[in-house]
Amino acid sequence: MIEFWKQNIISKNLSHFKAVFLLYRQSFLPANVIIIAFMLLFVLSCGKAEKPVSEGEGIVTKLEFESKIRFRLYMNDLEDYYDDLAVAIRKQNWEKIRKHARQLGKILPVVLTGRKKQELPIDFVMFDSEYHLSTLKLVEAAEAEETDQLNIEYEKVKQACDNCHRIYKEE
Repeated sequence: MIEFWKQNIISKNLSHFKAVFLLYRQSFLPANVIIIAFMLLFVLSCGKAEKPVSEGEGIVTKLEFESKIRFRLYMNDLEDYYDDLAVAIRKQNWEKIRKHARQLGKILPVVLTGRKKQELPIDFVMFDSEYHLSTLKLVEAAEAEETDQLNIEYEKVKQACDNCHRIYKEE
């Protein structure tokens, strides 16, 4: 079934490429060359078997820091920005909302660990990605002064933080 799906997608993409090239009255030969090149790239990039992970190998379960003190200081800053943002939202002070949203967006937990992503637990990296995406959307909503979207994205940032803290925040 998966192979049929791939073939269907490939054939649809090929027909789209041909239609575009024919619309612009290009010769059929360059169109076929480009299509074949894209197809080769697609085929060569798909279907690579992943190396199986043996039990316990390559799985990082403990969050390690280059500097635990520095990480905690930045996390405290992050918490302060978050609290300041909540106050600014309640007061509808858009200048401060934008300022604090940008500050939240600048702090990236994975970077603060001082480690490479491959050295960190996968779920921590996923939480970081959720947080980063949420803060980007939060900044966009703040810049556009969209109250409803801002509240939605604020809750998503809060949820991303809470999810990570549930597992990694030490008492």
